[in-house]
Amino acid sequence: MSSVVLSNLTFEAKSGDQLEEVSLGLMSPKMVAICSENKGTALALEQLLQGQGKIIEGSAQINGEDITKFRRHPERVVASFDQVALKGKTVEKAIGRAVKHVKGALDVKQTLQMLLPLGIKYDEKIAELNAGEQQVLRIIILLALRRPVVFLSDSLDQLNEETRQTIGNLVKDYAAKTNSVVIFTSGDVSTMMRFANTIYYFSSDRLTSARDLSMNDGVDCTVTVTGTGLPIDVAIKLGAHMLGESQNETRFLYTGNIQALLPLLEQSTITDVRIEDSTVEDELMAY
Repeated sequence: MSSVVLSNLTFEAKSGDQLEEVSLGLMSPKMVAICSENKGTALALEQLLQGQGKIIEGSAQINGEDITKFRRHPERVVASFDQVALKGKTVEKAIGRAVKHVKGALDVKQTLQMLLPLGIKYDEKIAELNAGEQQVLRIIILLALRRPVVFLSDSLDQLNEETRQTIGNLVKDYAAKTNSVVIFTSGDVSTMMRFANTIYYFSSDRLTSARDLSMNDGVDCTVTVTGTGLPIDVAIKLGAHMLGESQNETRFLYTGNIQALLPLLEQSTITDVRIEDSTVEDELMAY
C-alpha cells in the first residue's frame, strides 16, 4: 500500500506557491483530482513531495515515513509527468533511455505492450509523432517507472476526447494493479469526475473539502432556471447545490440523474431552462 499523509501542513514551494494548514490522507489504490482555480496548488503539492521547498509548520509523510527521508532521492517514490522527456530518435530508444537503471521499472518490451492499443509503434520516429502522440508516449513512460506516487499534472487535458478516455481508463487500471496513488488536475470537471476516486477542493492555498466519488453515477452539470415556481427544497433533496438566486433566475449545480430533475422544471411559470457542463468555478462555489 502507498500513502501520502499531510498533517496541518503549511508549506512554501520553490516556485513560490503555497499550501496552508492542509490535512489530508491519500491511500492507494486511488486516483486523486485537485480542483482549484489556482494551478499553483497542485504544483505546490508536487514540489512538496519532491523536496522542493520549505515546510513552515506541520508534517508530511510518504508510506509512513517523514518526507525528509526522500529529499535526496524523491524519484524513488515520486514520478512526475513534467519531468518525463522524450530522449532518443525512436519510440523504442526513448523508452529505453527513460527506464534504464530505474529499479522496479517495466522493461522496454513491457512498456511497448502498453502502447499497442494506442497505435504507436516501436520504430516510429519521435520527431514524426504529433503533439497528442508525444503526450501519450510521455504518460506511458511515466507509468512504466512504477513509482508509488504519480503526478499526471493536467496532461489529460491535452488529449482529444477519445484518447483521453482510453488513457484515463488505463491510468485508473494502473493505479489499481500497482497499488499506487495517482494525482492529477484538470480544467474539465467531467474529466475529474470520470477518473478520480476523490476530488479535493482548494480555495487558493487552503483545502476546503473532499468529495468521494465511489458511488457517483454521473457528471455534474449547472442548471439555470428562468422564471418562478421551482420547488428548491425538493431540488436540493435530489442533489442540487445552490449557486445563485434572484427574483427571476435560479442557478444550481446538480449531481445525479438529470431525468429525476425534469419533472420539477415543468412548472408553467418557468420560461427557460439551460443545462450546461459544470465549471471549476461552479464546483468551488458548491464544495
